[in-house]
Amino acid sequence: MPDVREEEIAAEQRVVDRVYERLDGMRAQAKALAGEGHRRAATSSVSGLVERDAMVHRAAAQLRALDAEAEGLVFGRLDFDDGETYRVGRLGVRDGVEPLLIDWRAPAAEPFYRATPGEPLGVVRRRVIICRGQRVVDLDDDVLSPDRAGDLRVLGEGALLAALRRSRGPHMRDIVTTIQREQDAAIRAPARGVTVITGGPGTGKTQVALHRAAYLLYTDRSRFTGGRILVVGPSTVFTSYIGRVLPALGEDSVHLRALGELVDGVTATRRDRAEVARIKGADRMCEVLTELMWQTPPAAPARLRLVYAGQVLTLDAADLSAARRRVRARCAADGTPPNAARTAAATVLLDALWTRVDGPHLDRRLFAEDVGDRGEFHRFLRAWWPVLTPERVLSWLADPGRVVGLPAGDAGTLAGSYRGRAGWSVDDVPLLDELAELLGDPPAAPRAPEPEWQLRELTTGTRRVTTFVLSCGLRDGWELYAPGHPTPIAVAGPGIDNDAIGAAQRWAEAVILREGHRVVGWTDGYDPHGEEGYVPVLAEPLPVDEPDDEAPVEEPYLHVVVDEAQDLSPMECRMIARRAEYASMTIVGDPGQATHPLAAASWPDLLTRLGKRETRTLELHTGYRVPGVLADYAARVLAPGVAPTRSYRPGGRWRCDGSTTWPAPSGRRSGRPRGIRPWPSSRPTTRPTHSPRRSTGPTSPWCRPVWSRAWSTTT
Repeated sequence: MPDVREEEIAAEQRVVDRVYERLDGMRAQAKALAGEGHRRAATSSVSGLVERDAMVHRAAAQLRALDAEAEGLVFGRLDFDDGETYRVGRLGVRDGVEPLLIDWRAPAAEPFYRATPGEPLGVVRRRVIICRGQRVVDLDDDVLSPDRAGDLRVLGEGALLAALRRSRGPHMRDIVTTIQREQDAAIRAPARGVTVITGGPGTGKTQVALHRAAYLLYTDRSRFTGGRILVVGPSTVFTSYIGRVLPALGEDSVHLRALGELVDGVTATRRDRAEVARIKGADRMCEVLTELMWQTPPAAPARLRLVYAGQVLTLDAADLSAARRRVRARCAADGTPPNAARTAAATVLLDALWTRVDGPHLDRRLFAEDVGDRGEFHRFLRAWWPVLTPERVLSWLADPGRVVGLPAGDAGTLAGSYRGRAGWSVDDVPLLDELAELLGDPPAAPRAPEPEWQLRELTTGTRRVTTFVLSCGLRDGWELYAPGHPTPIAVAGPGIDNDAIGAAQRWAEAVILREGHRVVGWTDGYDPHGEEGYVPVLAEPLPVDEPDDEAPVEEPYLHVVVDEAQDLSPMECRMIARRAEYASMTIVGDPGQATHPLAAASWPDLLTRLGKRETRTLELHTGYRVPGVLADYAARVLAPGVAPTRSYRPGGRWRCDGSTTWPAPSGRRSGRPRGIRPWPSSRPTTRPTHSPRRSTGPTSPWCRPVWSRAWSTTT
């Protein structure tokens, strides 16, 4: 016999089939509308052409909408306390006068997003319909008014609360009311500032945060549709849910990233050992990375040697090290990052070379112009002061001699983690992000000058010149063009003869001087028409145009959701804080389940790391997903200061596999925190590694509950 879930899926499938059948009919109607428009145009009257354009345009718009929204067309259902039932989807579909599908943007669909246990808006059951193509693959229910559920079948998360409500009389109904009140406060909390949702295992933190995200995004669509939302978490549950129920946002606005994916181009899944994670996750790594990026690159040349005025000028390794320190000092004074410091490096090198010149009769400015323009000098400069990438710099840590600011033991441990590694670890990603911030972007390369053949090419139109150009037209006489202007900015008129080149240049020099530039000479060039002309040599070069193909600047995130936030290290917090600088936040987690060696001791400590002040903390104290026997056991091994979770889900029995010194359920409470899983290791180990906040003692992490269901979750 089919079970309840299969029966419910089959019932929803029948409705979805009707919707797609009607969708095919709507497509046929749109195509017929376009055909009718073309037929009316055949009358050759002006009104027929206007009607054709209007009808074809309307038909094309309808077809585009139908094709764009066909995937995942139906995604929700609302059951109201008055017996009404609506399906919610990406667009509205009617079968005659009967609404088969309500557009998610319509007022009638608003309860799907705004209804909460505290304010159900008449909704008894809210159902998410999960489709793959045109096939219904799963259902998940949320019961908002359990007293009115009656014979409604409830699946998924909502089944637990519904079963609790029906199972044990008035006391249990009070418990369910408490759960719903806690969840309602978390879901409807204001978007501004930071909302922390915390609670023990089985309290539904992630589910509540998921509903909160959908609630906020729907109620403030005008803000979030044009912005971006970042979800940092261990799974795709947030984006898959939001992509289903908020079609206008979808993947373009909601970005799901694991911690190991927050840096573009990097995907890390491996975790370092606890002792390595403790080093990499600490704040002091900022100083280590700052010292590292100013060091001499491993492949940099160790000597600069060139000839000037018959003299051999040499800078050895010691001279170059001193020059690098001077470059760093200059950059520290004006805030220039290393990747933008090549100009400063060139200046310092030229200063150092000038001290080697023997000849008071030589001119310092001419020396700098001569040597600074040499290809050999530029080749050395590029090798000695290369553009650095975060990946390149971080790999230098494999040499313990480059680790500055850590004890010798920690430096060796850190260096060892980079030798023979297989890709980056999750703990490396915050370091790469920090280096990207510290190194800065290299200066934009100047736009390459147009080739001479293109400048002298005669054209019927005009091109924009990149400098001043003086030319003589047969009809208008001497004309002066300015950078970026296709037409002259000044015309000499008949007062200067076409053959009087010197007089024309003096006239042009006066005009250019009024523009703020002094001319020191002239050279040949071409005007915007490709005609021969004269280009002034300026005392100060014109500003370099920015390249047109600059990468677009990404808009900042407007809201950031962080799941399992209790395990964030200080460096991971810095990485998230950069992305949440202008964003409101929803933070989800349980300090009692923290496993990272540098996990924050409390939520205020974590929020300080994130640089956030305006916060509200909402605690979920009541569990309903984890059997009570497991929740009671966890309460006996909680760390001091962590509130226990009281679970009201019945059933289950406890069994520990293997030898263990964990306290029996009847034993007294120890000082261990709630979580019992070890910190992940990059290599097999027989002993779990625990956070410093944990006490010593137990060695077997493999304790698991075995429970028998006291009810069917599909009833």
